[in-house]
Amino acid sequence: MRSPSYAPLAALCVALAALGTPLAAQDASPRAEVPELRADSSFRSRTSRELRTRFVRDQTILGFTVYGPSFAAMVADDGVTAGAAYLVMAGGSFFASAELSRRMDITEARHLLSTAMAWRTAGAALALSGTGDAGARSVGAVTLLGGFAGTGAGLMLGKGLTGGEAAATVYGHDMAALSALAAITLIHGSLLTSDEGLSDEGTIAAATVAGWFGYGVGRAYARRAPHNVTVGDVQALWIGTTIGALGAATTIASADPDDRTVAGALLGGSLLGAWASERFLVRRYDHTRAEGNLLALGGTAGALMGIGLGILIAGEADRGESLTFGFATAGAIGGVAMTERYLQPARDRGRLAFLERVELRPLGAVAAATGRPGAHTLLRFTF
Repeated sequence: MRSPSYAPLAALCVALAALGTPLAAQDASPRAEVPELRADSSFRSRTSRELRTRFVRDQTILGFTVYGPSFAAMVADDGVTAGAAYLVMAGGSFFASAELSRRMDITEARHLLSTAMAWRTAGAALALSGTGDAGARSVGAVTLLGGFAGTGAGLMLGKGLTGGEAAATVYGHDMAALSALAAITLIHGSLLTSDEGLSDEGTIAAATVAGWFGYGVGRAYARRAPHNVTVGDVQALWIGTTIGALGAATTIASADPDDRTVAGALLGGSLLGAWASERFLVRRYDHTRAEGNLLALGGTAGALMGIGLGILIAGEADRGESLTFGFATAGAIGGVAMTERYLQPARDRGRLAFLERVELRPLGAVAAATGRPGAHTLLRFTF
């Protein structure tokens, strides 16, 4: 029997290397790595106008794609009312987030976590409520509350974290959730509802709980690692994870694998790729966000060249899936290596990374030296 074509899966894996996390969509300007002090003296920690702008932008996007549709489904029964409700919530999300950013210190960690957790919590709420017999109003309400809860949780949990710790927290969630789905497939043979497997609700709930656990694992990894973990380093982790899954697909693409084989291969390959990227990229260098974006672009370009070579050699993509995947994997690895050689990122700062948590207060020192009454903060260290 002729094996199915895996060429679309190859294209998907290549695209994931460029996406990884929402981080790749952030502004790649090195200027974003150095936050500026707010002129408003009522804010006591570091933020920047650019971070505020990105927070408002991403919350407005959520307003148009999540908050607005959910609110419309929750309150309206007819098209006109639903359209009006959508416009009110979508437009109001801009003004609400702008006011929130004025009253709250928006750090890089808070921005990353609030955006990522809003998407993931709203998606889980929609998936869980949509699999049952709940009506449109209930589904809309649960999804809207999930989005708001995710944003609030991200703003709360992001306090005191570095950007790298926040990015690693999101990475931990995604890897844990995907690993749970792979494990369910390995145990029951399929993700679809069957007599022997979990129900759809059970599968989504298991992935959601695993994702919550992954938040803690990712945060603990970034905080306890003997080396520094930056936002760009987490992008490198995603690149390695995707390349590992792509390489694992090479071993099964030309066969006729069942769901268990596919899940096991992709899970094992992605974990191996994550380990390799952590060992050879994250531990050795401190990648900026811009360097992480270019690293993903280089890996994607190399993989595309590999796919082209594989198709040229095999004649057709569905006549040599393993060969095509093999060339794609080799091309992606070569693209990452060449990009690293071009970028020459800074060496990892190791244990000196704790200096990111230290903030000097010159005004406090001046006040203490001049004998000004009151308590004056000279040094601040964030745990």
